[in-house]
Amino acid sequence: MWLRSEARYRREYFDSTHKLDTKYLRFGGAFATMLEDMEVIFARTNNRQLAIEELAREYPMTENMKAVLMEIEIEGISEYEIKTKVMGIVPCFSKVDKYDPINNVLREYKTGKIPWTQAKVQKHDQLVFYATMLKWEGKPVPEYCDLDWIETKETEQVAEDFWREQPKILDVTGRILSFRREFDEREIERMQDLIVQVATEISEAYKEHISDF
Repeated sequence: MWLRSEARYRREYFDSTHKLDTKYLRFGGAFATMLEDMEVIFARTNNRQLAIEELAREYPMTENMKAVLMEIEIEGISEYEIKTKVMGIVPCFSKVDKYDPINNVLREYKTGKIPWTQAKVQKHDQLVFYATMLKWEGKPVPEYCDLDWIETKETEQVAEDFWREQPKILDVTGRILSFRREFDEREIERMQDLIVQVATEISEAYKEHISDF
């Protein structure tokens, strides 16, 4: 956000104003929570179909959602937390949607109406940030990351359920597109430098901010 809009960053983090909150962001967060709950059930039952049926009693869902949950890749650790100091200088914390420690592979889930493409995935620096975090946590730099786009739609369907959003509700279409994004050591080095640069700029800006009080 600092790189896109310093003014917005200052409002949201220095002045503690409300952060961006849309029905699409809430839907994405709810999907992540539901997926995590399903994995807990799956670990107990070792049967994905049974896990989805049990989950559906807690989260009323459409057939499209059930189809997505049946197909989506869930191997690895959900909401994997990384706490480290990049370059030994900048304390950083992040949560990765999925991390497979056996194969050292990251996975990111994205919901939404706007399609993801390979070109868009290549430009998505969040993935490079995660790879850089893994490096400074002491793990090998992953060779690649997978990103799954779970296509989302608005519908006029009337339903009183977990996904309700007036006047329209959101639902998945049942379509998942997966992309693979390979990493290069040079872009990891670029990200390291960028993290230090941005942290320094934010620190100086905040010192100036509090000196005004």
